[in-house]
Amino acid sequence: MLLGQLLVNGLAVGGVYALIAVGFALIYNTTRMLHIAHGAVYTFGGYAFYVLVIGLGFYYWLGALLAVALGATLGVAIELLVYRPIRRWGGGPNSILIVSIGTVSILQAIYALVFTTDTMTLRAGALRGFEWGGVSITILHVVTVIIALVMFLSLTLFLGRSRIGIALRALSDNSALAEIQGLDTGRLYAIIFFVGSALAATAGVLISLDIGVQPNMGFDAVFIAFVAVIVGGVGYLPGALFGAFLVGFLQQFVVWKLDTAWQSGAVFLVLIVFLIFRPNGLFGLPVARRA
Repeated sequence: MLLGQLLVNGLAVGGVYALIAVGFALIYNTTRMLHIAHGAVYTFGGYAFYVLVIGLGFYYWLGALLAVALGATLGVAIELLVYRPIRRWGGGPNSILIVSIGTVSILQAIYALVFTTDTMTLRAGALRGFEWGGVSITILHVVTVIIALVMFLSLTLFLGRSRIGIALRALSDNSALAEIQGLDTGRLYAIIFFVGSALAATAGVLISLDIGVQPNMGFDAVFIAFVAVIVGGVGYLPGALFGAFLVGFLQQFVVWKLDTAWQSGAVFLVLIVFLIFRPNGLFGLPVARRA
C-alpha cells in the first residue's frame, strides 16, 4: 500500500505547508510585502516549543500555545522594528525584500549560535498511531490536518465577519483609500503580522514534533509557501491552501518514482511551469474576473 501511505504523508506535509502558505499569503495580500523572514518565524516557533518543553518542562499543550504566541510576537516585532522604519524612510518593495532576506540570515545565524546546527528533537522513538488498510497513520498526521483546516476556517470567518477582518480586506483592496478613510493602518499591519506569524509558528511546532528543528529549515519552507501561493493564485487565500496541499502531494509522489533528492527540484519545476503558462495560478484569473 505504498500509494496509500504516500497519500497520507502528502496530506500531513500539506497541512504544515498550508499553515505557512496561508500566513505568507495573508501578509502579502494585505501589505504587498514579500515577507521572506516568515520562514525564520516558522523556525522560531519550533525552537520556542523545544525550549519550553525540553528546557523548561512545560506540558506539550501549554508549550505549544506559548510557542505560537511567541512566534506571533516575533512577527510583529519584525514589522515594527524592521519593515516600518524602512517604509517610513521611503523604502519600497525592493528594499523590504532585501531587508527581509537579511533578517532571515541574521536570525538563522542566531539560531545556529544558540542551538548549534544539529537537529533538535522533542521525542524518542516512533510516533503513536494506528494502521488502516495497510497504511500507517500517526496521531500527528491527523492533528496536523485538523489544525490546518480549523485555523484556515477560523481565519476565513475572522476576515469575513469581524470588524477588524473587514478593515483588513479594505486595506488589501486599496491601502491608500483605507488610510484616507481613517483606518489605523499601523495597527492593522501589526494585526496582520500577528495572525500570519501565528500560523507559521504553529507549523513550526508541528514540524518539530515530527522531524525536529534546525536553523536553516525556514528558507526552504518559505520558498514552498511562495510556490503554493503562485500555484493557487495570488490574492486568493483558499488558493494558497489548495496549492500547499498540492505541493505536499507532489513531493511525496516524486519519492514514489524518483529519489528524494528530486523533491525540491520538482517544486521548482512546478513554479517555472506556472510562471510561464499560468502566472495567475489555478484560481487567480477567475477571482480577478469576478472582482
